[in-house]
Amino acid sequence: MTERVIDASVAVKWVMKGESHRAQARKLLRESLSTGVRLISPPLFENETESVIQEQVYFRRVSVADADRALRALEHVGVEIIYDPLLKDHARKIARKCNQQRVYDATYAALAEIRGCEFWTADKYFYDAAKTVLPFMRNLPDYKYGKENKNPISP
Repeated sequence: MTERVIDASVAVKWVMKGESHRAQARKLLRESLSTGVRLISPPLFENETESVIQEQVYFRRVSVADADRALRALEHVGVEIIYDPLLKDHARKIARKCNQQRVYDATYAALAEIRGCEFWTADKYFYDAAKTVLPFMRNLPDYKYGKENKNPISP
């Protein structure tokens, strides 16, 4: 496998202290980078990660300086944004098949299905709704630690 779709729920754990399953997320990241697996996401990834981190600032769970550090660290990882003309239609079909109110999560799944790769999420609600119909989905809490490598990102 040369690619993995990563959603915002996993990526934020790489850079934000205090997140549940953070150690697993960071080990998944290290394992991906050390084995040459390309981390990819749909265009909504950028706004979604920014929004989650901004929400932490808004509720005063982190300082602006910590949020900015986290955003720089996330940019350093280099998740590649993939634009695909089939993405919207495919995401809509997946959302309907999985009985989802919105298409956000299904957009990540659609990209993984189109690219023929794994999709990693920490969103238990979506995972539970879709795991039986989308066999390429992976749940972050189920990640089994890979090789130990030097940490590629700071926070």
